Amino acid sequence: MKLGLLGKVLGHSMSPKIHESLFRQEGCQSTYELLEVPEAELEEQLPRMLADYDGLNVTIPYKVAVIPFLDELSPEAKTIGAVNTIARKNGCLIGYNTDYTGFKRTLARIHCDMKGRSAVVLGHGGASRAIIQCLADEGAQDIAVISRHPDHIDSEFEAFARARHAVIRGYDWVPSAPNPWLLVNATPVGMYPHMGVSPVPAEITARFPKVVDIIYNPAETQLLKDARGDRINGMYMLVMQAVAAEEIWMDRDISEDTVQAIVKEMMS
Repeated sequence: MKLGLLGKVLGHSMSPKIHESLFRQEGCQSTYELLEVPEAELEEQLPRMLADYDGLNVTIPYKVAVIPFLDELSPEAKTIGAVNTIARKNGCLIGYNTDYTGFKRTLARIHCDMKGRSAVVLGHGGASRAIIQCLADEGAQDIAVISRHPDHIDSEFEAFARARHAVIRGYDWVPSAPNPWLLVNATPVGMYPHMGVSPVPAEITARFPKVVDIIYNPAETQLLKDARGDRINGMYMLVMQAVAAEEIWMDRDISEDTVQAIVKEMMS
């Protein structure tokens, strides 16, 4: 299969390494290319790419811009309003959101049942919509999205959050969060090279039985060091969203053993 990643600036992407590792594990003869396209050229270049490639991943800033070029959206892509995977099925171009799948499987990895539970999501950047949608679908009773400027949130994002019964709050609210269960860091705070800092104080993090940090470099952020319960970094989610895309393209399941082998290779 001829596959690729569509984006604007892709020099530091780990996607080729992840997919090439998966190809080796699965014995595939597929290829995976980086496709950097300036925003002004997307409308001209995308139709050609959709015709030339068997499948595409999509990253910022094109996760919304590609939608008009597709025939259908999967249920999660439709509700989130963003696409990161494109596949051709029965002659139709279908958009999916495997960030959603990656986060869902990350929750399962740390045995995090959200039914009737609360979640605190730090930040409202790129992955936040998929995370919020997944939490709502998994039955979370209370979802708080934490912003440094809660009064200046984009109105579209605020409407998205409100429709999922998620409340936008400031960081000063976090210490009083009732019934703490899951804490998710969807900010870059603690990412290399600015390590050793956390978006919230250690005593706050320690209150949450489950902690997910979508950062994967370093492998153990300060937030995860401060956690006292089940915790996981962002590498599993990153690999899982890639694996979920491959499962769509290849139309078959990929084993957890393969996933773990790829995670181990990426972290080495």
